[in-house]
Parts: sequence; structure tokens; C-alpha cells
Amino acid sequence: MNLIPAEYIQIMKHFALILSFATVVTVAYSQKTEKTKGLPNMPGTIQLDYGFNRLTERPNNVRIGFWGSRTLNVYYLYDIRLGDSKFSVHPGIGFGFDRYKFINFRKSYRVNGRDTTVARSTPTLVIDNNGNSRFEQAALSVYDAPDSLRAVRKSMLTTTYLDIPLEFRFSTNPYDPARSFKVAIGGRVGFLVNAHTKIKYADDGENKKIKDNQNFNLTPIRYSATLRMGVGNFSWFLHYNLNPLFEKDKGPARTEAGTYTIGISLAGF
Repeated sequence: MNLIPAEYIQIMKHFALILSFATVVTVAYSQKTEKTKGLPNMPGTIQLDYGFNRLTERPNNVRIGFWGSRTLNVYYLYDIRLGDSKFSVHPGIGFGFDRYKFINFRKSYRVNGRDTTVARSTPTLVIDNNGNSRFEQAALSVYDAPDSLRAVRKSMLTTTYLDIPLEFRFSTNPYDPARSFKVAIGGRVGFLVNAHTKIKYADDGENKKIKDNQNFNLTPIRYSATLRMGVGNFSWFLHYNLNPLFEKDKGPARTEAGTYTIGISLAGF
């Protein structure tokens, strides 16, 4: 009998991966002062961001689960120090992997002049006949499952972006970055590479899943503001996306919902 929820197991796996990577990077950095022939040092930083996504609005009263809505960014940043100062510039490139877990779908109807809200279980994204995105009961997309709302276990949207980040950093001790306090501001431009929804459901006691690969009118280019601060290889970060998640007037309920991500970063210097 498994007493640990699957969501927590996945999070533990992600953290274990990041910590393993950080250990390798730290060991490699400690050996930088030892010159080894034929093995030049990489003139930059590999950075991993692990965080949680949030929405600024709730179209159709849909909420997203905290633990199931996660981000993993893998970036390479080129380090450019500005003379002998404590300031530096860090352009880069990498991939951003975002997930939004949908929960608690509620739809409002107007009956006898009054608004009545009806709970609708787990939602998913679909495209309507006008080409606009909207939320629908995930159970309606599961054609071979029993006609029951309980059949759906999970519903999520997953996206992949090609990101180009740029950060301006201040370090209290640039000669010893592993012990230096750092503050960085900047931004990123992201290009949507892939998007799909995933529905996990139960069918006659067997777990199954359905994927729908399309862009769902997501904004093809995202612009984000970034704030980061920490010590050594560890930092906290905030990515605030400046444009909406969906294209104008094409998202669910014509939403203008934006997104932001808060999390931790591990980097090798």
C-alpha cells in the first residue's frame, strides 16, 4: 500500500535530480583552479529553475493545483563581467517546461434573473467551433471511459518554450562567487515550441491517458520580467509574464489571465 501521493513522489524525483546536478557542478567548480590540459573551463553557467506556476485570474472559475502546476527551466547563461566592477551581464538560451494542473471547474448559469453556479468537476481545454479556447468537463473528452465524472483522475496543460533570458547581476564578491550574495534583474523572451493537454482517467480499473497536441490559442511569444537573489549556487527567483497566457479574445471566457512563477534556482559558476 503506497502511503505517499504520486504528486509528492514526482516532486521528490525532480528535487533529487536538481540536487544531484548541483553536487556535480559544485565539485567541478572546486576544481577550476586546477589547470588540466585538454579540458578548458566552460565560459558560462548552467542554471536550473524549479518553481510553481500561478494564474492572475480564474477564467470560468477554474483553479490550478499548486503541486501539480510546476516549471522546470534549463538555461545556459554566458557570464560577462563589466570591467572590475561588481556588476555583470548574463545573456543566455534554454528551454522552459511548464505545467498547469486544472481543478474545480465551475460554470455559471442565469436562471430566473439570478446567477447560479454549478460545480463541474475536472476541466480540460478544447477548441470550439469558432476556433476559440474554452474549458469543458474533461469527462466529455474521454470517449471510451464510463459516463462518470469520477473517471477522470487528472487534467493538465503542458507547454515547452525556447527561452532567451538576459540578466543584470550585482555580486558582493565577484572573485568568490560560491560565497557571494547576488541580486539580479532582467527578463526573457520565450517562443512556444509545443503545447498539449493530458487527461488521466480510469477505465474498467485500468489507468489510461489522452493527449491532445495543439496550441489552444496560447500566446506564441511570451515576455517576462525576472527577479533573482541568493547566495552562491542557490537563489530564489520570480518570473512574471508581462503578456496574457492566451491570445486576445481567443482564450476561455476571453480571459486576460497572466501567469507568474516562483521557485528556486541551482547554478554552477
